[in-house]
Order: sequence, then C-alpha cells, then structure tokens
Amino acid sequence: MTASNSIPPRISDEVAITKAIDALPTLPVVALKIGEVIHSKNVSVKQIAELLETDPSTSAKLLRLVNSPYFGIPGGVSDVSRAIPFVGFNTLYQLVLGVSVIEALDVPGGARSLWLHSLTVATAARELATELKCPDSGACFTAGLLHDMGKIALAKVAPEKLAAASAMMQREGITLQEAERRVELAPHDRVGARLAKQWRFPANLATPIEQHHGIHKPAVRERLAPNLRTITEIVTAADYLAHACAETFGDTHGMAESDPETAELLERNGFSGDRLQALRSRTLLQLERSKVFLSVLDGPAHATAKAG
Repeated sequence: MTASNSIPPRISDEVAITKAIDALPTLPVVALKIGEVIHSKNVSVKQIAELLETDPSTSAKLLRLVNSPYFGIPGGVSDVSRAIPFVGFNTLYQLVLGVSVIEALDVPGGARSLWLHSLTVATAARELATELKCPDSGACFTAGLLHDMGKIALAKVAPEKLAAASAMMQREGITLQEAERRVELAPHDRVGARLAKQWRFPANLATPIEQHHGIHKPAVRERLAPNLRTITEIVTAADYLAHACAETFGDTHGMAESDPETAELLERNGFSGDRLQALRSRTLLQLERSKVFLSVLDGPAHATAKAG
C-alpha cells in the first residue's frame, strides 16, 4: 500500500469519531431544565420537584445517592425534594449532571477503571477544596468527577484507539496527550470540552474539563477569571494526587505521569511532605464513602435485582 493510499482511512477515522461524539445521546431534558431553573433568580423546591417527577429513572438514582452515607441525611428521605434542604440546589443540580453524564456515556463493561479514577479525582478535589477553604467544594467534586468525560466518550466510540494510546503511554513512558497525538486520536480534553458545550455545562464545570492539562500555560491562566482558574487548578492537582493514590487500590488506569508543574503548584500552596501524605490518606479514606456514585453504573436492572 502506498503512502497516499494510507491517508484516507486515517482521515475517515477522525471524521467518524467526531460524528460519533456528536451523535452521543443528549442529556435528559430534566438535567437541562434544572440547570436553567437553578440559575434563575426565583428557584423553588416545588419547581425542582415537579421537574424531577417527569424523569423517574433519574429521580430514583438521585434518591439512592442522597440516602447514601456520603450525605448522611438523618433518617433518610422518601423523595428527592425533601433532600434539598440538606444538600442545597447547586449540589442537587451537580448530582443530576453526574447521573446524566454517566448514563449518556454508558460504555460496554461500564468503564469502571476510568470512572474509578474520575471518582478518586473528585474525592481528592473535594478534600483539597475543603483544606483551601474554597467556597464550593461540591462543584470541585463534580468537576473532578466529570473532568475526564472526554476520555470516557472515546472509550465508547473509539475503544481500540484509546486502548492503543494507553498502551503506548505505559510502554514508552510518554504522556497520554502525546500518545493520543501519535495514534491520531482527538485529545480527550478537547472531546470533553465539545461535549460540555453541547450539553450546556456551566463554566465552573466546563473549564476544568477543557483545561485540566492546560492550566499551567500562561495564555490559559491569563484569560480565566480567578474563580475558574482556582477550580481548574484544584482539579488538576487532584488528578495528580489521584495518580499517586492509584497504586493503593490497583487502578491500572491511574499510571503516574511526571508532572513537575503540578507538583510545584501543590508545594506552593503548602502541600508537600507530611501534609501531602495526609491529604492522600484522607482521599483514600473518603473514597469509600464516594464509591456510591459507581452504583449508578449498575443501572436499573441491577438495582431491581438487588431490591428483590
């Protein structure tokens, strides 16, 4: 085969992947509407309850989450609207987004390794945000949970290429971004940004998805508002910390990468030595509580089987 004949399939693959990403299911209407209502001036529990009533599947998953030890609501609640005084409107919206994205990116086999890494990042981001007294640790958790949704989307539409990139990263000791480039796979952060725009994510979630690998670049930092820069830095640092945690629970996805810029960012904020180790230990401890989010991957059939 000549070089000229080998080019079209690569172009075709790229086009096919882009089309497949654009053809992914949209988020449930309830997620989009709750987003609109939450960001309006006159949001009420009644409005949210009425919206959730239109989507029993999402409501059931939310109920499982809010009644978990993660939230620890005394006595539990029988419907999601009763949980709002405990978790707040913003947290409820973030839970709806998390549940909706997990369903939209349903991957054969569940992509548990990828979601476990994302959940570890989410947990580390919340711990780090709490330590830094960030005003919205819940948004940091959600941003961490969804930061790699572009990678999970690629696992759904181009599993062979993503597997090839991951294998190359581990074999040659290069970054995933470099491996993606070599196998001609769209960068996962760019794919995630495309989906975040398509699904109308708020900026405090969309920005970390798009820039968790680019936040150290001066051009990126200078154009971000301080709050967006902060949440993106927290997610980036949490991603670094999650790779350090990975070996503890055998996550083969979470292979550590050399990242001196993020290590320096953590050290600049006082996280080195014993303090960094304490943050890692708290993340691993809290991860057990956070694992309830993985139950969403089991789907209604599994939940029904458990209930029976």
